[in-house]
Amino acid sequence: MNRIVNTAPLIFLSKLGRLELLRQSVETVFIPPTVLGELRSAPDSATAEVELLLGGWLVERACTQLALLEVVGRSIDPGEAEVITLALELGIDDVVLDDLDARRFARRNGLQPIGTLGLLLAAKENGLIVSVGSEINRLRSFGFRASEVLISTVLASAGEQ
Repeated sequence: MNRIVNTAPLIFLSKLGRLELLRQSVETVFIPPTVLGELRSAPDSATAEVELLLGGWLVERACTQLALLEVVGRSIDPGEAEVITLALELGIDDVVLDDLDARRFARRNGLQPIGTLGLLLAAKENGLIVSVGSEINRLRSFGFRASEVLISTVLASAGEQ
């Protein structure tokens, strides 16, 4: 089983020191070239960590169905469009996206999006982290934004509220 990841989750999980959470239940995590380009456009410690992992379980993979990419790209941003197009092209349901519009678009197209918060919740359920709440607080210090309703729902699901 494989998954495809967008820029924001890569950055935030890297800043948390938890990129390995992308590997939960999957063998390979694909990064489309546009996503990698977005990451490389503002190099920092997150970029360096991703670069170190490329070629292992983290693999750059480009779309070949460019007409589909063009159609998807009319509705959402380029990186997210490439994530969704690549997922549809490869028959991979599991996409990691934080943007609400992109997640809705993915669901409408039969994909199963999970975001950074969903990965943290799964990590707690799998015993990989102790507290979702403390990770959310750390995320916020890095500029992560999510609605209070979503955060409350995640914390309640984690048994932390």
